[in-house]
Amino acid sequence: MMMIIFMYRLLSFFYCLLILAGCKTVTEKNGSEIPSNSNHFDLKYMEAIDSLSNDSTRLCLDLVIELSAEEIARQKFNEENIAWVDKHVNKDYLLGNVRRQDNPLYVKVDKEHTERNIYLIHPVYEAYKKMYDAALADSVHLKLTSGHRTYQEQVYEWELRWNNPRTETIFENEIEKARYILQYRAMPGTTRHHWGTDIDLNSFELAYFESQEGQAVYNWLKENAENYGFYQPYTPYNEKRPYGYREEKWHWSYKPLARHMLNKYLEVITIHDITGFEGDRTAVLIPVISIWVCSVNPKLYDSD
Repeated sequence: MMMIIFMYRLLSFFYCLLILAGCKTVTEKNGSEIPSNSNHFDLKYMEAIDSLSNDSTRLCLDLVIELSAEEIARQKFNEENIAWVDKHVNKDYLLGNVRRQDNPLYVKVDKEHTERNIYLIHPVYEAYKKMYDAALADSVHLKLTSGHRTYQEQVYEWELRWNNPRTETIFENEIEKARYILQYRAMPGTTRHHWGTDIDLNSFELAYFESQEGQAVYNWLKENAENYGFYQPYTPYNEKRPYGYREEKWHWSYKPLARHMLNKYLEVITIHDITGFEGDRTAVLIPVISIWVCSVNPKLYDSD
């Protein structure tokens, strides 16, 4: 999007230069090169050209000013998000070592939007409510199934699968077991849900998104979620995302804040911080940060 705006501004700028240059040439011809009594000089015609050029110049400049204002607003929004992260986010926050009770950063989701006890950070919930209303207007019903998770909540989720992987596969070692669970479940300290920027919608079952209702929900999200800042982090494997978690059609991330959260995470978190749960020994034996944390939809890395 930024590239399109940049190219449009660049073309507009050169268009302005051409118009101004044309006006200058006309003025020079009118003032000196072509005598006023010349049969080759039609004064009324030149006045019409001058008028058209001036109108076009004003239009061109108005477009540039309008685009500049739009870019300034976007840059301000981006700076505010960076400031929010710098102010509120530290190592404990990124690892989920927080208390939500009486913490002004977290907002409890209304019953209108979920049947569960879910929290999000305020900017994300405000953006979600706008997306929810827009989807409802299109007869698509969104329902939050998960939001912010603390470290302890993720420990519960992880160890539930560690102790019962729900497979008949016999693992030769803990590394194989960890890789199997990491298809869909994050190690404590590595999930984006610790940040309060990521949400799960409607169902955790792939079969749901193959149903008529689920397809309608997913198609609407693909076409509209980006308008509200939400992107699917775990898209199908391809040349740009060849590894990491498998596709999760239910998982959506609020990019304006999550992009800066990831940058902060990579600055302050190391593999030695991923500890305190069953199977944590495997965290240092596999590249859980460089592969599973970083392997997301490339759009989530793009600048706004």
